[in-house]
Amino acid sequence: MLETVKQTIADWRMLEAEESVLVALSGGADSVALLRALLALGYPVHAFHLNHCLRGAESDRDEAFCRALCERLGVPLTVERIDIGAQAKAAGEGIEAAARRIRYDRLAAAAQGVKVATAHTADDNLETMLFHLARGTGPKGLAGIPPVRGDVIRPLIGVERAQVEAYLAELGQDFVTDSTNRSDDYTRNRIRHEVVPVLRQINPAVCGAAARLGGLLRQDEAFLREQTEVCLTRAARLDGSWEVLPLREAHPAVRSRALRRLAEQSGMPMRDFTAQHVRALEGLLETADPSAEFDLPHGYCARREYGTVRLERAEMPAERNEILLTVPFDGAVWQGTVRLSLCQLEKNTVFYKSFNTFCVDCGTIDSGSLCVRTRREGDRIRLNGNSGSRTLKKLMIDRKIPRLRRDGLAVVADKYGVIAVQDIGVDHSRRPQGGPRMQIKIEGY
Repeated sequence: MLETVKQTIADWRMLEAEESVLVALSGGADSVALLRALLALGYPVHAFHLNHCLRGAESDRDEAFCRALCERLGVPLTVERIDIGAQAKAAGEGIEAAARRIRYDRLAAAAQGVKVATAHTADDNLETMLFHLARGTGPKGLAGIPPVRGDVIRPLIGVERAQVEAYLAELGQDFVTDSTNRSDDYTRNRIRHEVVPVLRQINPAVCGAAARLGGLLRQDEAFLREQTEVCLTRAARLDGSWEVLPLREAHPAVRSRALRRLAEQSGMPMRDFTAQHVRALEGLLETADPSAEFDLPHGYCARREYGTVRLERAEMPAERNEILLTVPFDGAVWQGTVRLSLCQLEKNTVFYKSFNTFCVDCGTIDSGSLCVRTRREGDRIRLNGNSGSRTLKKLMIDRKIPRLRRDGLAVVADKYGVIAVQDIGVDHSRRPQGGPRMQIKIEGY
């Protein structure tokens, strides 16, 4: 077994010679064998034991065993006790998911920057692959347990459980057994006790076959991940949206991964993001509706904005009621989402036109009804002297302004109608005609 562990460490460049490592020590056969093997190979070892407080006296027995073992071997040991059941209930998680999350969090904290070694074996890898297969998975899940993930290493990943037990017997080393491992109430235990023995009858080297398959799948996954990043680079826009065309034209294997990455980059927790959501996003790329949208888990949404797609948290827009204005005015409106500035220009002041900065004739404005509001049914604007007026709705559609944004754009108006519209322009009838002028500037969303 030691030779296999030594070769695995070398093949995957897990540790340099005499590099310190933290061992996740449960007291079970696998973790005890890992501890003894790393010591035998000359690595400086520190151990960490987490008492999950789930099995009463048995949990305390495991902790006491780890303390005695490390004291006898001269290995520094860190022990923490956490009521996993209470933590899971508070977080609304299953006990297994909470235990795994907390265990890795505490291991990382205890490691203080050194690598963490966990005792996953070739049998664990096979069982994980079968578990994912039965539950439904893609190539990434079917690849099993990676030998290295960040600072977490698995030196026993090429060792079978029978080899572990033989190694411990040779050393005369005892270990503890988790009583829950004998219960077939857990899916993994049923796979271990019922499925794996049948596979071993068909192929005694089934663990090695599974490991080779996992390696090939990880290799393919690495290539697809590179292609996914290329696709995303082509599709990314500075405003946080994504071009539809590069995503739609990508190979399905790349497209599905790209859509998952978009969801990840939006900040959405991925635990409830499924293949069904990927298919819905693919539909969003294909739809002819330029403003289609649908909800995603955890309060997020995805929507088309003509030739782009956007994923973000679905937030209630700020209320945008009509606000009467007096000149001068300079301040934020609608809960700070829009900043508006109105000021009268001196006679000789030169006006420099820029985006969303408009110059209007004061004589065309009714100061008593001057206001900022959002668009209303029937609002019209005439942008130049060579054309008639058009409705704001049609103008916004022609300019491919996303539907969600249309109802949030600021409209400066009075009782005679629209004066200027954010992202659109100023009404031709309000342009300077030689009299006093007013500057209108709109910023924000």
